[in-house]
Amino acid sequence: MGVSVAHVMSHKVILVAPDRTIDHARELMGSKRIHALPVADMNRKLLGIVTSADVSRKIDGSREVREIMSSKVHVISATEPVSEAAKIMRKYRIHHLVVTDGKTAVGIISAYDLLKLVEQGSV
Repeated sequence: MGVSVAHVMSHKVILVAPDRTIDHARELMGSKRIHALPVADMNRKLLGIVTSADVSRKIDGSREVREIMSSKVHVISATEPVSEAAKIMRKYRIHHLVVTDGKTAVGIISAYDLLKLVEQGSV
């Protein structure tokens, strides 16, 4: 089966609430050096995703994240092989997948994570 998503994903997924400001999301991404934030409710139920491309547009930063987030979020289970993550990312031309357990966000995997795996010779 190969290496699983759980082996590569970031387990400390940073979430943002839909009612937070775009400026808050920008600052969070900058301070944590990340390029995507899953948008979730208080129960960690996934509602959408906002990326650095979304927040870099010239938009009033006082507006809410829900106004710019994409509600179409591509997800994957932690038990899936990383090859499936790569396949989904290529198919949809995206750089991040939210790792879920049901409808709850439990992690995130990026194209960069897959590149690190290749570099280490693990695939």
